[in-house]
Amino acid sequence: MTDRILLGLLLVALIVATASLAQTFVLTIAVTDQNGHIDQLASQFGDLAGIVSSLIPKQNASPAQSNVVYLYVVPDFGGSTYDAFVLPQSFSGNTPNASSHSNTAPDNNITVTHGVPIKFIISNIDTAILQNFTNQVSTPFTIYNDTASGQVAIQYTQGETVSKLPISHTFTVPDLQIDIPIPPDTMVVFTYTFNTPGVYSYLCTTPCGPGMGLAGYMLGYITVT
Repeated sequence: MTDRILLGLLLVALIVATASLAQTFVLTIAVTDQNGHIDQLASQFGDLAGIVSSLIPKQNASPAQSNVVYLYVVPDFGGSTYDAFVLPQSFSGNTPNASSHSNTAPDNNITVTHGVPIKFIISNIDTAILQNFTNQVSTPFTIYNDTASGQVAIQYTQGETVSKLPISHTFTVPDLQIDIPIPPDTMVVFTYTFNTPGVYSYLCTTPCGPGMGLAGYMLGYITVT
């Protein structure tokens, strides 16, 4: 093999080696840069995870959170003038509509544990004004009115007198002296601790049609275990 051929092969090998080295160098820079981006993204997602975590209530932070009763007041739920107290499971999570369950009385019976504070959240989608309510407050409650600027809370304390409040219904437990007025198109929230096991009826005492005294409509039962 001549010296010229050997020199040519040596030059080719040198060029290949140089190109390979350059590619490795570029790849190393790219990987390093990519790792930098990954570290930055990991940091950002870590911060986001921390924010989200801070917003999510801790499972054991407030055991009473599991003792919440959601109840809707739906006009004409079982047909014309058959208003009803309705639990969320009666409409499978969908927004309840008037006459959506004509001729079908929902199961609106409630079971709670004695000695535990129970928060009631009652959403009234009835817009009718049927009575003016006047009574002394035995159980503190809050009425939330939906306005353009958000929910406005009006709090009523124990012993306070409510005078001529326009309402469409009440949530009343006669045996426990609970009498909560429910104005039209509002949300009413109160907390009550049932100290004695038993079965207590709850009902609406405002004249509101034939559903007023019917079980499954404006009458239900609270079982305290």
